[in-house]
Amino acid sequence: MKIIYLAAHQALHKDFNITYQDISGRRDIDGDMMDIDLTAYDVIIATPPCNYWSRANYRRETSEYAQKTKYLLPGILLKLQNQDKPYILENVRNYKLFNEYGLYNGKSYIYEHGRHTYWTNIPFNPSNIKQVKDNINNISTNNRQGGYNVHNVIDYWLDVVKAYQNS
Repeated sequence: MKIIYLAAHQALHKDFNITYQDISGRRDIDGDMMDIDLTAYDVIIATPPCNYWSRANYRRETSEYAQKTKYLLPGILLKLQNQDKPYILENVRNYKLFNEYGLYNGKSYIYEHGRHTYWTNIPFNPSNIKQVKDNINNISTNNRQGGYNVHNVIDYWLDVVKAYQNS
């Protein structure tokens, strides 16, 4: 199973052979996640920047980085929904903005778990995955992207995909 992890943040899943297109940390391939050719991969994981989408970002309209990267979430969701392979996409929770941008379009299973939203074409139940309460006020911005909670959900989802493909 050949896996690509787009825009990860040091999310090393030790039991899987994954190509990383990190935003920082490990980076096997460069480039914008929208420009990556996904045809060589069997499974796709994407965690685009949440700066624009975060309910905590009161500067989303004036932040240069938020404005520069806001297209990645809707763009990669559409790209993944047009692939015929397992995918999972993670971002923060923001029902109001996601609804406004049509991200609840009915083409994916959507799970909200902890402070994160997941879109996927492989059904799974993350409700039994323990979430660590994290106060983002005490976490540096470099370590906020998902962290422990997202890592555990993605690990669990990868096990579901592996079982799904072996059945």
